[in-house]
Amino acid sequence: MKKILCVGHSAYDITYLLPNFPIENRKYKAEDRIMVSGGPAGNASYLLGKYGEQVSYITTLGNDVYGREILHDLNEIGVDTKNIVIRDEFVTPCSIIIANGSNGSRTIINYREERKVDGVEFQYENKPEIILFDGHELELAMQAVERFPEAIKVLDAGTYKEGTRVLGAIVDYLVCSEDFARDYCGLEKIEEKDFEYVLKKLKELNKNTVIVTLGERGSIMEKDGKVERFKAFKAKAVDTTGAGDIFHGAFVYGLSNNFSIEKNIEFASACASLSVEKLGGRNSIPEIKDVLERIKRG
Repeated sequence: MKKILCVGHSAYDITYLLPNFPIENRKYKAEDRIMVSGGPAGNASYLLGKYGEQVSYITTLGNDVYGREILHDLNEIGVDTKNIVIRDEFVTPCSIIIANGSNGSRTIINYREERKVDGVEFQYENKPEIILFDGHELELAMQAVERFPEAIKVLDAGTYKEGTRVLGAIVDYLVCSEDFARDYCGLEKIEEKDFEYVLKKLKELNKNTVIVTLGERGSIMEKDGKVERFKAFKAKAVDTTGAGDIFHGAFVYGLSNNFSIEKNIEFASACASLSVEKLGGRNSIPEIKDVLERIKRG
């Protein structure tokens, strides 16, 4: 087990389940509702705490009802929160999420205020050995890179933006979504015939390990100059909210426990597949025993 630091975005998520995606200027009654803390690095840190890892988390929160709820959730699961920046002038991000019951897709509407945070004094008894970034809170992320240069660095590159572009060039593991890969490579969509080109193009950004997650089509990685493919586990999707966050948190868990890269991707994929079968993001993080059972069943 290695000491882990997560740096990035937190939000409070309110998810509504509808039978179909709504049409403009109509009223709808939701079939279900989930209110829970979220955010990519936030969900990953929560998973790692739940799985018994020594994990710290850095983000920014407002001193408001949502910020206090997020802090409470993290503390309750054992995440070290002493370096979280909480200020009265900040507004804690909040997301409204529409889960489409007909196909399991989710649409996220997030409100967050951009703010610059400099000169944070990180308080640690022991330096982190692994750092997970999500491309948000870039100033805090770069301070962590400078402070802990020897740590293994992982990026959850969900979308192509300044933070993921900058961090994507310097991490040891660039684990990116299909959206990031498509936008970076200038493609409208990624088909099987594009896999070799996509990985080659991403290698121009990052010379280390590059993994692209493709949802129900699994994942791809370059190995010894060839495309290595990893299957996705079959799942009946109810809500895909947080599946990428959970994949990345599980991937870091695998690094912490010295999994091979193949076993690590398998574990993370199984974890994410279980998460989409339940409404909501953070609350859909599965138990390890259920992940291992899904892997066993194949």
